[in-house]
Amino acid sequence: MPVKKTNLLPKFTFLYLLSLISLIFLAISAGVVAFQLINKWLPDPLIGYTASHTAASLKFGLSALLVSTPLYFWAVSQINRGLVRKEISPQSDLRRWLIYFILLVTAIVMSGWLIALVYHYLDGELTGQFLAKSIVAIGIAATIFGFYRYDLHRNPQLPSDKYHIHSFAWPVAIIIAGLIIGGFAIAESPVEARNRRYDEKLIGNFYQIDSGLNVYYQANKHLPTTLEELTVSPYFLDPAVLKTSEGEVIGYRVLGDNEYELCALWHTSNISPNNGVRTVGVEKWPHEAGYQCLKQVIWEERGGPVEQLFKD
Repeated sequence: MPVKKTNLLPKFTFLYLLSLISLIFLAISAGVVAFQLINKWLPDPLIGYTASHTAASLKFGLSALLVSTPLYFWAVSQINRGLVRKEISPQSDLRRWLIYFILLVTAIVMSGWLIALVYHYLDGELTGQFLAKSIVAIGIAATIFGFYRYDLHRNPQLPSDKYHIHSFAWPVAIIIAGLIIGGFAIAESPVEARNRRYDEKLIGNFYQIDSGLNVYYQANKHLPTTLEELTVSPYFLDPAVLKTSEGEVIGYRVLGDNEYELCALWHTSNISPNNGVRTVGVEKWPHEAGYQCLKQVIWEERGGPVEQLFKD
C-alpha cells in the first residue's frame, strides 16, 4: 500500500532541492575543471592571463566536484527509490516544476553558447580553445537537458526504466572520474601549495625590508650595518619581518655603497612554470628552490633620468 504523499512531501521537497543545488555545483565544477584542462593543453597566445590555466580555479572545481557528485547521485537515487515505491507521484507538481526549471536553465545555457559560437566565428576568433570550451559547455547542458526531458515523461514502474537511468548515470560517472583524474594530474599538491605560500610570505618580507633600506639610505646616504637598525625610530620595521615563517633570520650583507643582498631558504621556484600558479615577485626577486642570496640596488641609484632611455 503506497505511503501517504502528504507525510513524505517535506522529505522529497528536501531531496529535490538538494539534487537541484548539487546539480548546479556539479555542472559548474565539471565545466571549470574541463576548461582548466583545455587552457592547459590548448593554450591561446592571444588571450591574457585571465583566460589562462590557473591553479585556484582548478582547485575550486576539483573540490566542488568531489563533494557535489556523490551528493547529487545520492539525492537522485533516493528520489528514484521513492518513485518506484510510489511514495511520490511522477506527476507531482513539485517534481514537474523543478524539472521544467532545470530544462529552462539548460536551454538558456545551450542557446547562449551557440550564440557565442556563431559570434566568434563571424568575428574571426573561433580558436581551438574556444571551440573545445563550447563543446564542453553545450555537452554538459545537453546531457542535463536530455536526462530531465526523459525524467519528465518516464514511467518508473517499467523494467526498462532502470536500464535507461543507468545508461545516463554510468557515462556521466566515467566522465567525471576522468575530469578528477586529469585535474589532479596537473594540479599542485597540498605540500607544493603550502611551500608556495611560505615563499610568498617571504617575498612580502623582502619587499618591506627593501622599502625600509631605501628609506634609510635616502635619510643617511649609506646602508645600515644590520637590519635591526630598521626596527627603531623613525623606520619602525616589524622585527617579525626580519625572519622567515619558520623563524630563521633573513641574511643581509652590504655589497657596496648602494648595493646589498638578502638571503633565505626558498621552498619553491618562482621562475619555472608551476602548474598555473601566478608567480609572485619574479620581476624583482627571481629565485630557484634552495638557499639563495638576491642582490638589489637602492632605488635612486638604479639609473639616470628618463632621457637616458632614448640615448644611443
